[in-house]
Amino acid sequence: MADPGPGPIDSAPVASVVADRARAALCAAMIFVCSVAAATAEQPFDAMFVQREIFLEAIAREQATVPPDLRVTGISVPHHLLAADLMARGFRAAAGSRYDRVILLSPDHFNRSGRPLATTRRDFDTVFGLVENERAVSAALLEAGDLFEDSALFEKEHGIAALLPFVKHFFAGAKVVPIVISGRSTRADWDRAVALLRNLIGPRDLVIQSADYSHYLPLSAAVQRDQETLNIIAANDPAAVERLVQVIHMDSKAAQYIQMRLQAEALNSHGVVVANRNSEAYGGSASRTTSYVVTVYTQTPAAGSLLRFGDQRVLYLAGDTFFGRWLAAPLSRPEVVQAVVAEVNKLTGGAPLVVNLETVLLEEPPERLPDRILVSHAGLAIPILQALNVRAASLANNHSFDVGPPGYRETRALLERAGIRPLAHNEIADLGAVRVVALNFVESDNHPEHPRADANDLAMLCQKPARPPLIAFVHWGREFTTTAGPAEHAAAAAMQACGVSAIIGAHSHLASRGIEAPQGGAYQLTFSLGNFLFDQRGARSSCALIELRVFENGTYATRLIPAPNLYELAATAMHRLKDAPVSADAPDGAPGPPD
Repeated sequence: MADPGPGPIDSAPVASVVADRARAALCAAMIFVCSVAAATAEQPFDAMFVQREIFLEAIAREQATVPPDLRVTGISVPHHLLAADLMARGFRAAAGSRYDRVILLSPDHFNRSGRPLATTRRDFDTVFGLVENERAVSAALLEAGDLFEDSALFEKEHGIAALLPFVKHFFAGAKVVPIVISGRSTRADWDRAVALLRNLIGPRDLVIQSADYSHYLPLSAAVQRDQETLNIIAANDPAAVERLVQVIHMDSKAAQYIQMRLQAEALNSHGVVVANRNSEAYGGSASRTTSYVVTVYTQTPAAGSLLRFGDQRVLYLAGDTFFGRWLAAPLSRPEVVQAVVAEVNKLTGGAPLVVNLETVLLEEPPERLPDRILVSHAGLAIPILQALNVRAASLANNHSFDVGPPGYRETRALLERAGIRPLAHNEIADLGAVRVVALNFVESDNHPEHPRADANDLAMLCQKPARPPLIAFVHWGREFTTTAGPAEHAAAAAMQACGVSAIIGAHSHLASRGIEAPQGGAYQLTFSLGNFLFDQRGARSSCALIELRVFENGTYATRLIPAPNLYELAATAMHRLKDAPVSADAPDGAPGPPD
């Protein structure tokens, strides 16, 4: 039998060897890749900005003194290094406090996050050294469902990277929790983030919102949009933020919303806007601009009044002011006046003040008058007004004519002689930083010639030219109420249609609890500032001041600052004097009669 020769070669063993070798090579490659990936995951992100001079020069330019008792829990600052000086302003305002952690909220500029929000466990290199991640908090966010993505996007996210050198410089030992928020996120996502962060924030945390505001607009349009945003910040209305337009108003509505809610609900803080500037001010084009706002959130509102900068003018408005009846005796003592002035200066820092002067000033007032007639001795009132740095006094109220036209004329003359601008009904006064129109809507029981606003007055207001901002200081509403009714809202809308950008009221003796920003922030409405210096106790009255900061581009920021009852303070100071008569207060401790 012929030899058939060798049979076909069995390829199975060879294939098995090859496969084994391939698998081994693949596993080795995978181990290498995985080890590299693991090492990369642990490595800090490289510094994006490596020019120290940019940061050091900005920090050197912003050297304003920070009040020692200013407790800052949050700041909102730009991330364009064009405005590095404004970034430094916000950080310096917080530098007086010590922090363990800094939570950074930024837009996701390049839409790289697949989830509504993103964070990371990695550290960050900066031009001033390493900034460590607070991994316990970052991990807690990543492990809380599907809201946060663990992302490498931070290697290119300037909304975080531009702030980190300032964090390292001012808060060298603090760790960071970096958060970016997708432009595709919803309000439901923002609310979930607030709920998570509210439970993680401690008393030594600083929340920083990284934000640039109006984008790609001509300067005039940018000023308008910025003012709408500033009005909503003043009203502290996160819900209204959602209705703004991204990026026309700001680059991250989500970050603004989360910051405002955290500050109000978790940290009990109030915002002080200390800057609004436009890229045009840095030499950029006036036809395509970006705007910047700096807000400092503080638990000590009075100390926030002392944040003063050269690129803004600050003015305060106060409510019903009177020096007669049961106030006359305590205010006749210099020690009492000093105590009152010192208390006001804590709130205003001695800045100019505008009051609703709800009295007639006379050099020789009659000895006895009915309680409903409000008359003050000019020799007592004028020095106090000057000590308080009152620059203007509204006479558009229902008591300026209490003794008829002669008393009104004498009041005006006395004020003018003292260098205090009298604000007559429906006349626009230029106070430098702002224009103010005083309007009275309350009927007088004491004299028929007293002016009172009606439709004709509002029509006349519409025809009066005034450079913005134009503020209406109004006497209106029902006594002993804190909110505007339908009539006040209708009048406010009519004034806004005539160019008024903020309406600030008096007469009710009770201060409003907040500021409104109607029509999507088109204007501001503060129903009442209550009493400023008026002989009614705290059981029936309350006081607040409006702080008005006017910036070089014409925008302004306001905030409502609660104030103590100055009548009670004066009476207490009087009683502390050894020779104080019991009659310095109202009889039997009763409050003075209502206005």
